Amino acid sequence: MISRWPSALGLLALLANLASGADPHVTAMIIIIAATCYLGAAVLGSQRSVWVMVIVASAAVVLAKLTGLDPTATLIVIGIGLSVFGLISAAGTHRRAIVVQTVGFLGYTAIALAAMMSGTTWTIGLAAIAAIGHTAWDVAHFVRNKVVSRSLAEACFVLDLGLAVALLVSAWSGLPH
Repeated sequence: MISRWPSALGLLALLANLASGADPHVTAMIIIIAATCYLGAAVLGSQRSVWVMVIVASAAVVLAKLTGLDPTATLIVIGIGLSVFGLISAAGTHRRAIVVQTVGFLGYTAIALAAMMSGTTWTIGLAAIAAIGHTAWDVAHFVRNKVVSRSLAEACFVLDLGLAVALLVSAWSGLPH
């Protein structure tokens, strides 16, 4: 059981985020945070740095809220800054990893933003798609054991998949039968 601590951590994060019900806006924000963390780890060139990025991105969201800034915009600025810095400073295969993570960041962020700005039906669907997509991203990184630590990929997998399932179940249960 101790070896599955990342799954337990992902499950705790899932339960904390579902305490007041499945929320597509929260799910979308979590996906943007995750994409920012993966990008940050690629830029830093250290798999273990992804856990530091989780703390940094979470702190950025909290500080943005406390100072009246938009947390989503704050994460987007951080992500773009990381991309620009990484692409300017990196070379060779490291640059390739940053390009892949930048594309992932932009793609997941675009879907998450669309979810945040859409009507109720689309919001749930787009947030679930973003979470399912990032779940696949987690699996790919876990299997390849590149860019981020396996422990983070595992914890993120549990969280992302759980959020997607919760959103889909809530949408399903809200449909007329």
